[in-house]
Amino acid sequence: MTATAVSLTIVSLKSEKLQHSAASTGIMTSAILDDIAALAAVAVIVPMAAGDTDITVVDISLILFKAALLIALLISLLSFQFGFHPAVGAYMAGLIIKQEYFHFHEHPEIDYYNETKKIVDNVAFSWIGPVFFVDLGTKIIFEQSILISVIPQIVILTVGLLIAQILSAGLAARYTGNYEWCDSIMIGFGMLGRAELAFVVMNIGYVQNSIITTDAFYTLMATAFALNVAVPVSIKLWKPYFVGEKKLVVRYGGKEIYLSRHPDSVERT
Repeated sequence: MTATAVSLTIVSLKSEKLQHSAASTGIMTSAILDDIAALAAVAVIVPMAAGDTDITVVDISLILFKAALLIALLISLLSFQFGFHPAVGAYMAGLIIKQEYFHFHEHPEIDYYNETKKIVDNVAFSWIGPVFFVDLGTKIIFEQSILISVIPQIVILTVGLLIAQILSAGLAARYTGNYEWCDSIMIGFGMLGRAELAFVVMNIGYVQNSIITTDAFYTLMATAFALNVAVPVSIKLWKPYFVGEKKLVVRYGGKEIYLSRHPDSVERT
């Protein structure tokens, strides 16, 4: 549940025309770091939970070495060889591809980057991407009795993650990134999403290795859904305060603290 939905957040920000804000940059950077850390944790925890390796320094080091080798060398091919989900390697490949790699001096008039991007977007969003989620969905059988039985767990986990994620991300942005309070709160909202990688990890734990119980799987799926819904809703509701259209001030120690954008402040770009 630590893997943040980068695509969901950026789409929500674009819909509100906030994708070029300082908060958007902070969200994207933090989300990518979250995802990398989550994948590293999965690489270590899943083999131990599945009983494929012992909990020793040597074995854990070997798993970490395989994960690093996966990222640095053959990415998706080695992910299959080492038993990782193919989406893990593909995600890492996307992080290291830069626009400069598509600059070819032989035909400078051709925009290879955008042409390649169109092809990749078409593949990802038109046929291979949907097939992946349909294939994942066919392995999920929802039983009403189980879903109803885990409603208390879903509510507790969702509320707990909402509070913990917004506070941790928001306070970190404020006191380590020196963002304004309005930006910090927006970063907290933007980090709520749990999409592609969360589903991949649940697929690894529930379908491939059977180390997650059915009740836990239902709880995680419903919580991820609730958190995903919270992202566009919270961003839209916070936008008026974020851009300074509405005022939100709290008084602490005789001082006024602007949680909304201060009238005299200019957002960093």
